[in-house]
Amino acid sequence: MKRYLVAFVFVLMSAAMQAQSFPSWLAGTWEIPSVVAYAGSSYEEWRKISDSHLEGKTYRMFGNDTIVFDRMKMLVEGGNVVIKMSAEKDGQRIEASFIGSKLCEDLWVFECPESDSPSAIYYRKFGEGQVYVWTEVKTDYDVCADFMMYKKK
Repeated sequence: MKRYLVAFVFVLMSAAMQAQSFPSWLAGTWEIPSVVAYAGSSYEEWRKISDSHLEGKTYRMFGNDTIVFDRMKMLVEGGNVVIKMSAEKDGQRIEASFIGSKLCEDLWVFECPESDSPSAIYYRKFGEGQVYVWTEVKTDYDVCADFMMYKKK
């Protein structure tokens, strides 16, 4: 009985540590203002499924129409925090797995060696309601991106 109790405590501690090392602060709807005022905003939305699973999408609204650019999942897989989303390799769209690393309390990098664009995505939390995002690429013809996101809800 004692052996089962010890194993149960270790499982609970592991789950608690895993939840602490998951960027759950990304949950919510984030506005990405356009550089050009008349162009309107884009949005990144992360919906909490569980303490270690978010589902997301990037989109833009045009009047009553919404165009979804990408759908994403962030979850724990094999002990790693992973973002699964579309990426590009050799000019072809692929479903890529970006492995996350917590660089410090408010900075995460998600990298995918198989992907050309993006090859890495960084999320940096700037206090409540602001996240700075930047991407890296491996090709000469793609462009790195960086932008601020502001929490809407």
